[in-house]
Amino acid sequence: MRTALLPILAALAVACSTTPRGPRTVDATPSNPEATAAARAVLAYLAAHSTGEFQGTVVGQNAGHGSQIADPANTLMGFDALVGDLHDGTGKWVGMVGVDYEHDLVFRPEQLAAANAVLSAHWERGGLVTINWAPQNPWLIDESDLSDGHQGVWTHTRNQGSNLADVNLDALVDPSSAIYPVWRRKLDRIATALAQLRDAGVVVLWRPMQEMNGDWFWWGYATYRNDGGPYQRVWQDMYRYFTEEKGLDNLLWVYSPADSGEKPAAQNYPGADYVDVVGPTYYGNALRPGRWVSHLEFGKPVGFAELGPNDRGDGSFDNRDYLQAIRERYPEAAYFVAWHDWDWGDGTTAHMSLTANEHAAELLADPGVITADELPGFE
Repeated sequence: MRTALLPILAALAVACSTTPRGPRTVDATPSNPEATAAARAVLAYLAAHSTGEFQGTVVGQNAGHGSQIADPANTLMGFDALVGDLHDGTGKWVGMVGVDYEHDLVFRPEQLAAANAVLSAHWERGGLVTINWAPQNPWLIDESDLSDGHQGVWTHTRNQGSNLADVNLDALVDPSSAIYPVWRRKLDRIATALAQLRDAGVVVLWRPMQEMNGDWFWWGYATYRNDGGPYQRVWQDMYRYFTEEKGLDNLLWVYSPADSGEKPAAQNYPGADYVDVVGPTYYGNALRPGRWVSHLEFGKPVGFAELGPNDRGDGSFDNRDYLQAIRERYPEAAYFVAWHDWDWGDGTTAHMSLTANEHAAELLADPGVITADELPGFE
């Protein structure tokens, strides 16, 4: 009996490898009524590529944190090593370039300006820009002194040791709390950097405080367990501050849960009025995120905000597998962003980037991948 079932099961496995979900309706209305014409155009483009009727996917590459993107000597995270060298070898620019505005350090305004110069140049050549923000814990670093040696460390983002002892997300949005002005100081520094891009006409896929449904970041569920309300209120407050008070009408807000997170993505969702794009993260050679369909249920344009092999990558990953997986199983993904490489500190490297893995040139040459020269321009 089991032997007789094997051909049937094999056939089902093949059938399931191509996703039969069919076309979906996608919300292409910006959450911000004052969104710039260019921001509206970018959102409409992503929505058109998120229907499930595969029309290609934009290939992206993250290039580190803050001014690391602008450092030509940074071979693990710099733009020149991860994006420029790939262009030199293929004649093509990746369609999307990203950076994290914080995480490794609390970057000074001039350092974020250096990052912005690289991002603006990519926008001018026709590409898209995405910025992640992994803020360091404001209870651990108040940003009153950002001179060399006083810019924090990456572990300030993490749930390690006693790092969460004072964390109370609701206090961040309470004007009577001691942490409120500290958080506002941080938001002002970031808003100033984003305003530079606004003034340059650059649309930003803005992805703050990602992977909130995991417990490894200080803003994750470790301090509020089964109640997504505190995170939602922080997001909504940031959204109002950036849009209504700072006039950052160039932002498209990307909600970015971890596929590996213990909690469902819906627990922390700030609401349709505060989100433009849903961009989950996933790492694993199998490229089979288990929660993809749940991300579609928000009705927003979707993409993989971080997509990569497992975090002990040895550089043997076949980049062409990204496109195969999206075309066959996740055709709603309008874009994907490969992460940068990093040093584990023990003499080994995690190879996440396109250039550090196999067949990057062939990936960019595939007609199913959208590079900067194939984007329509967004004015």
